[in-house]
Amino acid sequence: MMFLAGITIPIVSSIQSNSRKGITSAQISQMELAIRQFESDFGVFPPDDYRTSVTPISLGGISIPTDDDLDTASKCLAFFLGCKFTFSSASFNGVYGPYIEFKKSQISGMGVNFADDTADLSIEGINATREVFQYKDPFGSFYSYDSSSPSYNVASFDIYSLGPDKIDSFGTETSDDITNW
Repeated sequence: MMFLAGITIPIVSSIQSNSRKGITSAQISQMELAIRQFESDFGVFPPDDYRTSVTPISLGGISIPTDDDLDTASKCLAFFLGCKFTFSSASFNGVYGPYIEFKKSQISGMGVNFADDTADLSIEGINATREVFQYKDPFGSFYSYDSSSPSYNVASFDIYSLGPDKIDSFGTETSDDITNW
């Protein structure tokens, strides 16, 4: 009986890990599509940092307010892909997003809210809140995203998960990181 348990436990663990890897790859593909749709609407990829020191993204002459709480790539992914942006001015009206629906079990609230609406822009966040969230992979680590200076997809963006070992190996061939390159 102990022999059977000794064989079964590693097999089940391997199956679970492979399942999580497959889910992670699928989520990265979903994010790629959502990012490309965002780019189609706004003319730029979602930033990986959106603090007050960066140039705001705008559409129809209306800027999305920068926010010092949007200081990591994972927060920016959740904000720009998960929010609904409603633009309304005399010269421009439109609703954009959300571009992806996040699983509640994979978002982590940060306990802070993003910037208030402006007269011309209403932002509805994830779960109809104003809270800043981060997006976790199935292994419990936050997704990594680089659009400002990607190392691998130099003309677009890099997205990767740290994978089962949760060690950032930057997607090198010997790592178990799960990437979009």
